[in-house]
Parts: sequence; C-alpha cells; structure tokens
Amino acid sequence: MYKAVIFDLDNTLLNYSSSEWESMQNTVNGHEISQSETFTWEQFWGSFQKINMRYWNERNKAGHHILEVLEYSFRDTLKELELDCSISNALANRYWKLFCHTCHFEEYAQDLLANLHENYQLAIISNGIGEAQRSRLQVGKIAHYFDELIISDEVGYWKPDKKIFETALAQLNIHHTEALFIGDSLHDDYHGSINAGIDFCFYNPKGLLLEKEMRPTYTIEHLQEVKEILIEG
Repeated sequence: MYKAVIFDLDNTLLNYSSSEWESMQNTVNGHEISQSETFTWEQFWGSFQKINMRYWNERNKAGHHILEVLEYSFRDTLKELELDCSISNALANRYWKLFCHTCHFEEYAQDLLANLHENYQLAIISNGIGEAQRSRLQVGKIAHYFDELIISDEVGYWKPDKKIFETALAQLNIHHTEALFIGDSLHDDYHGSINAGIDFCFYNPKGLLLEKEMRPTYTIEHLQEVKEILIEG
C-alpha cells in the first residue's frame, strides 16, 4: 500500500519541451536572430539545443550558474551563425525570466494531482534548477499539492544517484516500499528508482520500446492511468 507518490517534473507533470520552445521564441522575437534571412529558425534552434546540452552536462564539473550556461550557449550559437554575440547576456537573462514564468502541463496532470493530494503524500524529485521549478509550480497553481520538493541543485545530488531518492523518503518519513515514483527518463528515473528500491512507474506517452533488461513496475501512456495503479495496489 503506497503512502506517497513521487513525481519527476519535466516532461512528466510539466511539458518542458513546450515551455522551452515558447520561451525561446519569445526571447529571440524582435532581435536580429528572428529577422535574419541567412538561416531558418530550425537551424538556430537545432544549433542552440546541441550547444546548450553540452554546457548543461558540464555545468556541475565546471561550476557554472544556469545564467552562465545560457549565456555561453547563446554566444556560441550566434558565433556559429555568424551573428553579433554581444547580446548573449541580454538574451540569456530574458530567456531565463520567461522560462521561469512559463508553465505547460502534460495531459491529465492537473486532474491527477487534484485527485491524489487528499489521500497521498505528494513530492517531486527533479534534476532541474530550484528557482525555475518552484516558480513554474507557482505559475501553474499546483505548488500547494506537494508536501516536499527535492531539487538537485538544492540538495547536491542528481538522479540517478539513490541519495536524492533517499532524501525524499527521509523528508516524507516513509519506507522505500511505501512510495511509487513516476517519471519519463529511463536513465535518471528508472535507474534512480531501482537504485533506491522504489517501485517505478514509467510514463511513456510516445510508446518507446524498452530494452529486455528494463522492467519498470508499471508502464503507462497517460497520467490518468496512475489512479488505476493505485486502486490495484
């Protein structure tokens, strides 16, 4: 019998991809990036994503703040496209402000949280940045549903390290068998749950095929299926 349901946040409850895309569109709108005829939006976006992922993956080792990650990503993207990179800092700050105030939900997320919060402890374990995650939950008016928010840059551990899961269990004051963790990442969420001995529900809206050795406790394509799992459990 589960006492708590713990969620990943991005692309599990909140649609990170939509928020990122919208924030970037609004960031570059009005700048020469959006007015240039030498390349397409798709070229800019593809270049930025590739460069940004590299800086994001290196941020902990390099000790970069998120605004530095964004500034360097804009700078290198603009250089690659042979545009003026002196606006990189301004673009980074504008993007971050917009992103922190943008909230798009995964389908059924709001209904699920409203249904669960009276009967279960609810928590989030996220590898994101605390400033953004907390702000987006407030913007989406769902922050009040959660008993605990365990965010990697605030606790010093990152999924799939079992320590961040153990931190959540300790804050909720429950045993690992009393929690269900729901997430969309096989690397971070599946392996993290397994490492911590927590039942894992794989949120798989795209119908990805699993490798044979991967055996999540549950697999769902829609968040509304969580209620059925909890009734059966």
